[in-house]
Amino acid sequence: MTSKGDASGSRRASAGSIVWAIAASLVLGVAGVGFTAVASPTKVARPAAMPVISRNVPAYTNDDCTGAAPAGQANDGSYDTQWHACNTPSSVFPIYLAYDLSGVASTARGRVIVAWYNDPTTVPYDHTYISSSLCCGGPGNDIPMAYTLEANAAPGGNLPTSGWVELARVSGNVYHSRQHLIDLTGYSWLRMNVTGSDGWALNLGVRLNLDVHDAAAGPEDDWVFFGDSITEAGMAHNSLSSYGGRGTWAQLINATAAGYFPAFEDGAIGGTHSADGAKNMNTWLAMFPGMFVGLAYGTNDAALNVSPTVFYDNYVTMVEAVLAAGKIPVIPKIPWGCNGSLQTNGPALNQQIERLYSTYPVIVHGPDLWSYFQANPSLISSDCVHPTGQGFAALRQQWANAMLTNVYHLSAGGTTPAPTPQPTPSPALPLPTLPPLL
Repeated sequence: MTSKGDASGSRRASAGSIVWAIAASLVLGVAGVGFTAVASPTKVARPAAMPVISRNVPAYTNDDCTGAAPAGQANDGSYDTQWHACNTPSSVFPIYLAYDLSGVASTARGRVIVAWYNDPTTVPYDHTYISSSLCCGGPGNDIPMAYTLEANAAPGGNLPTSGWVELARVSGNVYHSRQHLIDLTGYSWLRMNVTGSDGWALNLGVRLNLDVHDAAAGPEDDWVFFGDSITEAGMAHNSLSSYGGRGTWAQLINATAAGYFPAFEDGAIGGTHSADGAKNMNTWLAMFPGMFVGLAYGTNDAALNVSPTVFYDNYVTMVEAVLAAGKIPVIPKIPWGCNGSLQTNGPALNQQIERLYSTYPVIVHGPDLWSYFQANPSLISSDCVHPTGQGFAALRQQWANAMLTNVYHLSAGGTTPAPTPQPTPSPALPLPTLPPLL
């Protein structure tokens, strides 16, 4: 994979200074620039907001499956629908999605995060991944494999036919989501131009949502969640409305913290465990321009009888990789389940997470999913491991509640207004079928 044009130098400087400020506030009791010191090691100072600037702006494409999935479904308020191009893109016949950003204030059209999400059309973060336990993988569906991000300074109103300037280029992509930190200063248009697709059979088109976030203060309110299939299904870009869900994780944050709409990727792969995270963390972090990194492994470690010492060492490798990259680790407790391996091994592994909290006070504490599901066993499915559909919606809310308290410094309400319905939406994307091993 290759890319160019990302404002990576500015991002690294911003990230490093933020982590330094947080560490100073925790250890020395002083505040860094733009941050307020907090007393609890489970909290960090509130990040700078990154509002979405592309919501419902005019969107254009040369392929919308003959009107079945128009370009506007890429940037409307529903993540249950996606823009879908049915033809297979190529260098001879590129497929594009373009946004007219001329109506957005020029002050918000400088440094931006462009984030596209194909999940849960493709379920695993990397559908080609084979873990050390010889699992995982699965079909890719309509993933942009080769593409450029381009900008244009032409006035708004009519899609430009010339004058496009390349700002980023990617090839060989197999991931279901990506982010790019680019500079749109002086430009009124953004275009994603796709020349290759990763998929199978009849799924070699392009299908995605695409958001543009104002990142003038740096990509601080930007997240990725790595983990196994529980995170994979719980943090996907869908509303889970069929199970009582009220939106994506970002929409749950926005419902309580109205000025915030975090960019986030669901970086989870079903079947993985802590050794997979330790092995691949540096590779995955190299593609992530943001700040907060969720690390949610352990259920498969319990199933594989991984020793607490090995589990802890794998987490140390991940945490130190995150910190070395100038980012902030966020770690939850392993979820409770009625499975025998979880009952036997889970408590000892969660003790190692407590040890991590003590050793690395900069870690943001994620939700205590053991206590929550132990108190709500009806939310665990008949396999005694995975949550039910309602359980996944509850897990997502637990993640929102914990971050509202520990990062956004707000009281978590626990209930959230449903996102505004979109006109004539396509059927909601289904909850993925989960494998027996996480």
